[in-house]
Amino acid sequence: MIGAGLAVVVAGGAVVLGSRVLSANGPAHVLTTPDKLGAYVRRPQLEKQMNAGQLQKQVITKSAGQASRVVSAVYENGTSATSTKTPQMILFIGGNLSGVSASGFIASFTEQSKGAFVTSGGSLGGSAACVNAQASVPGSVALCTWADNDTFGVVASPTMTAATLATQLRAIRPMVEHVAK
Repeated sequence: MIGAGLAVVVAGGAVVLGSRVLSANGPAHVLTTPDKLGAYVRRPQLEKQMNAGQLQKQVITKSAGQASRVVSAVYENGTSATSTKTPQMILFIGGNLSGVSASGFIASFTEQSKGAFVTSGGSLGGSAACVNAQASVPGSVALCTWADNDTFGVVASPTMTAATLATQLRAIRPMVEHVAK
């Protein structure tokens, strides 16, 4: 299910590739996958179960060469993992993007994703949008994506709503996106 949702994001970006060029405004960035994102802990076993590596390859392939230095990781909330509540999980895939504007990338995503809504990209700027993919189907997945002058990122969660995931996107993005040195 996450793979289908990511395909929508990638296809959305591919629609506008070449038609709206990224501006050179802003610093160059690099994306990382740290061991922790606040209360969320990276879980390599979940990465295997969710086929994060395969999804990462799909993003690169479907981007027609526009995505580079793509990284991926799966995180689980360390505090809820030990409680009786369902652990909160986030899949993150992101990288550098060329050949498309941030607003064009997000506009294409919202046009192709029924029920998608635009949201703030947070303190790092850019454009962002979220959707509850297949909201009427049990086991649905929330997806949020952002794009800025040179990066894109996708966060997906089978345990959160799109609105909750949008808040998480804004919180974790400064932990994964850094100015290149």
